[in-house]
Amino acid sequence: MARTAIVTRSQPSASAVAPAKRVRGHVQNEVFERLRRGLMVGAFMPGQVMSLRKLATGFGTSPMPIREALTRLVVVNALEETANGSVCVPRLTPEKLAELFAVRELLEGAAGEAACRRCTPELIATLTGINDELLDAIAKRNVLACLSSNQRFHFTLYEASASEVLLPLIESLWLQFGPTMYLSLLSPDMPWDASAHLEILEGLRTAKPAIARRGVINDIRTTGRSLAAQMASHASIGMLSTRLDELYFGS
Repeated sequence: MARTAIVTRSQPSASAVAPAKRVRGHVQNEVFERLRRGLMVGAFMPGQVMSLRKLATGFGTSPMPIREALTRLVVVNALEETANGSVCVPRLTPEKLAELFAVRELLEGAAGEAACRRCTPELIATLTGINDELLDAIAKRNVLACLSSNQRFHFTLYEASASEVLLPLIESLWLQFGPTMYLSLLSPDMPWDASAHLEILEGLRTAKPAIARRGVINDIRTTGRSLAAQMASHASIGMLSTRLDELYFGS
């Protein structure tokens, strides 16, 4: 009987084990989603080494969920492993960036058009509010707030398309080019003015999908031209990476 009692005490019940598993899974998924969003927003710089120690400190977690999230992001080509075993943000060539933006025009233009066909007054109000935040960030020259608001505007629009095909493809593109977005805001005149967003909103308000698509494409092309100029400039070489405590990882 004594041996039976010992065995019974050493085996926790299923209800006792399940919460711990859920907590671990929650932390791992949260870390992955925050890093994924950070890459899409442009909070990490091209070439930036993803330090396990710094990320773990910034996230308030152990290195294990950070390591697992980085591995998942390497698998989807959002990050790359170097020869010495570290993980860093890829540097895009001008040719690959041009190709990514050409595909963006096709996919995101289609998503903007589809969203217009399903548009509601609530969607217009939400997008207008986000764009107002973007305009305020531009006026204050708050680069990270610009990047965050811009990403939220686009994905709120694309999610309204309700396309199960387009959204994963668009997310994959943003994971690849997102880190270069920081460079688009480095020129002295801060070229972002969100004018293309106003064109998108006009298309939604007037129920004209072609105008919404044109606004999306114009926005992509404006950003692409700015990025191409910055990548060709020596001024963007050797820039300091963004400080971890400045990164935006909103939901």
